[in-house]
Amino acid sequence: MELTLTLDAKSAKPLQAQVFDQVREIILDGQLKAGMALPPSRLMAERLGISRNTVITAYERLAAEGYVRARGTAGLFVEPIPPDSLLLIQRGGQTLTNGPVPDESSEPLLCFAGSPGGGGDRPELDFWVGRSDPVGFPLRIWRRTVNRLLSDETAYLTDYCDPAGLPELRVAISTHLRRARGVSVTEDQIIVTTGGQDALNLVFNLLKSHTRQLCIENPCYLGASLIFRSAGLTIHPVPVDGEGLRTDLLPRERGSLLYVTPSHQFPTGAIMTLTRRLDLLRWAEETDSFIIEDDYDSDFRYDGPPLTALAGLDGGRRVFYAGTFSKSVGAGLRIGFATVPRMFWGEARMLKARMSNGQAWLEQAALAAFIDEGHFDRHLRRLRQVYKARRDCLVEALKRTFDGAVIIGGESGLHLVWQLPVGFPSARQIQVMARERGIGVYALSSGAAYDFDPGAEDNMLVFGYSSLTETQIGDAVERLRLMLDGLV
Repeated sequence: MELTLTLDAKSAKPLQAQVFDQVREIILDGQLKAGMALPPSRLMAERLGISRNTVITAYERLAAEGYVRARGTAGLFVEPIPPDSLLLIQRGGQTLTNGPVPDESSEPLLCFAGSPGGGGDRPELDFWVGRSDPVGFPLRIWRRTVNRLLSDETAYLTDYCDPAGLPELRVAISTHLRRARGVSVTEDQIIVTTGGQDALNLVFNLLKSHTRQLCIENPCYLGASLIFRSAGLTIHPVPVDGEGLRTDLLPRERGSLLYVTPSHQFPTGAIMTLTRRLDLLRWAEETDSFIIEDDYDSDFRYDGPPLTALAGLDGGRRVFYAGTFSKSVGAGLRIGFATVPRMFWGEARMLKARMSNGQAWLEQAALAAFIDEGHFDRHLRRLRQVYKARRDCLVEALKRTFDGAVIIGGESGLHLVWQLPVGFPSARQIQVMARERGIGVYALSSGAAYDFDPGAEDNMLVFGYSSLTETQIGDAVERLRLMLDGLV
């Protein structure tokens, strides 16, 4: 079948992204039905007058997100998507809403005053989860940017910022989300927060009056569980398997609020399939429920193209997206953000104002410039190369040393999980013994994760590899081997 695509070489959107978006729309519109083949990449490239690699990259992304599947040498064929699921997917790049866009308020926004961390003795070789490499911080560019801002705009140091965040930063974030995560939002839908945990608190407090019961992945991120467990509402822990959250086990009562990490489940690392993502969105519509998507480390995907965020599929109706720059730039900046559907914008902005008078101007302005001037994209490309090499080193060392160790969740992010073989000590026991030898490896219960099942099998060991060099990783795995040799 011949596809009619219109590409704009002058557009800021890369050609491969244009091909992906337009072929995806053709599939969702039903012009390409289940079982039909995509045109061969070579033929498509010739007709469009572009590089074949550009087409291949777009096709690989379509396959990674579940729209098409390869059948050996026969080519790529469209996968079936249930008709009612098509209604849940964003169309034409337009942000959909679950209500009318509120009128701008003429009232000035009042500012309100107000305002377990890390630290302690760390092991010599510490695989703590989510730690960025301090050597990777873009200090030279950051210093130059800050110096320029201080020489030009010092008046802002004595004034309050908009509690919702510096407008320039919100614009920069919205542009990055559209380009990198497929989330089509405008800057007025973004609330800048003090890190990702602050974003989760903001969304939870915004939605708690709409919520009758809470749903959360199990196991899950400890920070999210602390928020939910303090709410005084019924909690439904939902099991996770290799395809992410078990959507078939979600409660059918109306008025739920669900916390989920679909792009890299924390802590197991599972990536939620497209089928389950669509099931999840359909569940939210049918039960009048909302979803918090925590996209905490999605900037780092090593195997395959980036995945469209759940919020990108939703189109601004049911999904509240929480992101952070703690992993990609530095946790010391304390900058995260949440996106909200347009109908919640005014309420979210007022809630943020009650929480704080806004983040510091200098860090926000520096980050906005860092993104706008292209430094952020280049920084991410460098870090991906470094972290991928460390991931590869760790996986290879574990599999070589422990006879084909089963590794989970290594496709992306900053951590992976080693599923311990039968006959090994428990993860908690290994954690304690390893620490005595200067190695920090962590059972799920200690690696910033939480399991609602007290009897869950303790056979998963978490490794955060981003802050250790390849030499250190090799040394740590060898020490683990010597430690375990006499025990298994």
